[in-house]
Amino acid sequence: MKAWKRVLIKVIIFLLVVLTAGGGAASYRAYQQSTPEYAMNTYLTYLINNEGVKAYKLLDQSEETPMTEAQYENALEARKYSLYAGYNLDELEKRRDSDGNEYADYHVEFLNADQEVQAEEEFTVRKQKEAVLGIFDDWKVLSGHCMIRNLKITVAAGSGLYLDGEEADSSWITAAEGNTSVNCYQIPSLLPGKISLVIRHPALESVNTTFDTTQGDTDYTKEMKLKTSAMDQQKELGVKALKQLYSAAATGKTSDQELFGDCRKKAEKFVTSQSSAFKSETGTFKNAAISDFAAQYEEPVFDEKDGFLKVTMTLS
Repeated sequence: MKAWKRVLIKVIIFLLVVLTAGGGAASYRAYQQSTPEYAMNTYLTYLINNEGVKAYKLLDQSEETPMTEAQYENALEARKYSLYAGYNLDELEKRRDSDGNEYADYHVEFLNADQEVQAEEEFTVRKQKEAVLGIFDDWKVLSGHCMIRNLKITVAAGSGLYLDGEEADSSWITAAEGNTSVNCYQIPSLLPGKISLVIRHPALESVNTTFDTTQGDTDYTKEMKLKTSAMDQQKELGVKALKQLYSAAATGKTSDQELFGDCRKKAEKFVTSQSSAFKSETGTFKNAAISDFAAQYEEPVFDEKDGFLKVTMTLS
């Protein structure tokens, strides 16, 4: 055999050995990394080491609306995983849905430097449809753990709530701590970050704002002011009340229980103090007219006892 042929054969054999060894090492690494436990441990390590870019690459992106890098960055900033020193990982269950997708659920305890539990959270990893090297499983973390869960937004009862232009589901409404004058929207899941928020109410001014979901539960009742149309209706009611009071003072009749039920004592005191002005030997009272007045409105009060929206108006 010629020398150059022997050299060629040696080179081919050497390349085969190198390729086989390299492929074997890659296969072994792929085998090690083909478990959901490995995916979870790698992901949690990235979180604690504040390596958000690497952690983002381990997120499952097969969901209908994948989380963007900006949204993920906001989520990590809110969660503050980098403040923890370690974690305990416990598998809850492995499961398969009706479409054949495989999942593994985990419970994680985040620890400080003294190995004390500081926070607890649940994570889910999902097996990807495409295998590594065609044979090894690939598991990635669902972004659900980053979502804002069961956020509460409190508004006046009867308000409509719109998040990024979409009306909030009415099934999310619950009475806030037994107070029927307000509604508490408990929203199952929201992306972290800023969204547009609109609140509409028939008697109160709309609220149009930008809301950061990472700020937690929020009460918007104090920002809901009385509409001009509602003020006009209240003025009409106020004028009617004044006329009735003056008529009662002039004729000696008691005030209307329905109109003055909540302030009957004050109304009767007013009637008594004004009645002397209408007692005249030379004249007879015919009618009461309100020619000029100013109205001052106080902030709406969401009454816990009666469940009413109350606004105090003073006529002077």
